[in-house]
Amino acid sequence: MLQCHRVLSFEVALLLKFVVRIAFAAVGAALIVDAALPLRVEPLQVDRHTSETRTDHGAATGEIIYKVHLVGGVPSSCSVGYAAYSALKDGDAVEVQSTKLFRNCVRISRGEQVVDFLKYWRWLAVASGMLLLAAALGWMRDGDDLGD
Repeated sequence: MLQCHRVLSFEVALLLKFVVRIAFAAVGAALIVDAALPLRVEPLQVDRHTSETRTDHGAATGEIIYKVHLVGGVPSSCSVGYAAYSALKDGDAVEVQSTKLFRNCVRISRGEQVVDFLKYWRWLAVASGMLLLAAALGWMRDGDDLGD
């Protein structure tokens, strides 16, 4: 009975490891493809602003997340820094560049003025995707002996 339980838990562990590797491969490939695709460029209008304070458990102060909500296309909102949050007013016409798969806002401009810009987003997406693919292919060892 004990031997059967060990075999079953070993098989479940192998199946779980396989499922996690498939998920890592899918997300890693999606990140790399998203970085390689051309950006979506949409003329949008600022609808409203929101901010939220995120606190870690036990932390005295939290991080403030600033968000600009948009109408007239995709994406419907963008997380921005405080400078962009303050510079954009409700009703402003803006041009938003975003990624096609994950719809991350990469650049927000009002006329010729760039209001918000993520500088190294492609490098970060490709590096994260490659790291996930490496984990999925087993190039990064986790120290267990589940039959690899």
